Amino acid sequence: MKALIKPLLVIVGIIIIVIIAFNISIWIGFGLIAAIFVFTVYTSRANLYALRGSRAFAKGETPQALDWYKKASNSKPCPDKHRIGYGYLLMRSGDPKQAEQVFKPLLKATKSRDTLVQAQSNLATAYWLQGKRDEAIALLTDVLKEYKNTLVYGNLGYFKILHGDLEEALTFNLEASTYNADDLTIQDNIALNYYELGQWVLAEETYQKLMLKAPKYAEPYYYYAQTLRQLGKTNEAIEQINLAATKTLSFVTPLTKEQIEQDALRLRARETELSSAAANNS
Repeated sequence: MKALIKPLLVIVGIIIIVIIAFNISIWIGFGLIAAIFVFTVYTSRANLYALRGSRAFAKGETPQALDWYKKASNSKPCPDKHRIGYGYLLMRSGDPKQAEQVFKPLLKATKSRDTLVQAQSNLATAYWLQGKRDEAIALLTDVLKEYKNTLVYGNLGYFKILHGDLEEALTFNLEASTYNADDLTIQDNIALNYYELGQWVLAEETYQKLMLKAPKYAEPYYYYAQTLRQLGKTNEAIEQINLAATKTLSFVTPLTKEQIEQDALRLRARETELSSAAANNS
């Protein structure tokens, strides 16, 4: 409620000034309205540029999206969310070093705790993509000491798995689940953690629950397929890896599309062998 009071007072003040201007002269009134319109458009241009960038990205036009977001980021004033959006897009397009330069100034400039955590989390991802794994984990660890947040729990838990600290990662990811048991990323981390530790049954149980939420990216489908393969459930594994092949990979991933396709071929070949063996034995 308090956040609305200041904007409302500004609007009321502007209306009063416009009324006074019209009482003095109709031309002064219209001139003032025109000036207010031009000023509003000028100060809102970052929002307009970001909107164009968002639409371009949705169409798959990444270079154009980057151009629009860069314009938004360079505009003054520019909302922090657009700078974070620009940095994120830079990472998605394979330029984490430049993204780092976008995120770092936000750490000192922003006054919002939520924006600060977003910037820190994205900066950690930029570090990771540049191979600065220890820096990424250290940054998120420090953030979590000050402010517990689902995004940080999810990112740090995933980084710990990829870093190979599997037992430590499992302890951490189970702790994260007590903080937010409904978060898809946290549950995905636990399932992957169980898979990497060779705890196939627990991995399967966790993936079964995860699939009810229809994950967006390819990784959970792929690792669910590998879990099912380990349990001898080849047909189900083929079904899941086929789904993985239709999904987009997240941009922080140890997988490639080629790896998914090759493993899918191996699973199908294995199923053919099993079917042939069963036919010969019958």
